[in-house]
Amino acid sequence: LKPEHHRQLAESWMTRKDDKSGEYHEVVINPKGYLAPPLKGVWASAPYLHNGSVPTLWHLLHPKQRPQVWKKTSRQYDTEKIGHKVREYKTLPADFDSLNKYEKRRFYNNDDLGKRTDGHDFPNVLTEDERRAVLEYLKTL
Repeated sequence: LKPEHHRQLAESWMTRKDDKSGEYHEVVINPKGYLAPPLKGVWASAPYLHNGSVPTLWHLLHPKQRPQVWKKTSRQYDTEKIGHKVREYKTLPADFDSLNKYEKRRFYNNDDLGKRTDGHDFPNVLTEDERRAVLEYLKTL
């Protein structure tokens, strides 16, 4: 975000006020490094990661099972995996080149420049029960 966007954030509803003083918590206007977005409402902000490469929180917590290529199949929300309802592909469909540009844009290909899901594999140290617990917790925010 640019400094003017940080200023807007500092005065928005997204910045918590202190219960006692009524003052806004400090927002760093010109931070050094990456400023992660708040987790509040994360269940409603699919797709995930900085490049939108992961369609659901379930896929975020299961790095080895993230789809190589995916596209949304519906405007409905996947309440089990928490995110977009998607169709997963191992590669682009055989007829991809014959699709028009609007149909092609519906596909998210992790081989495209800047769209990889490599890294972000910390969830691999979690057990399946721990992943399920994290997913359930994220639903409550």
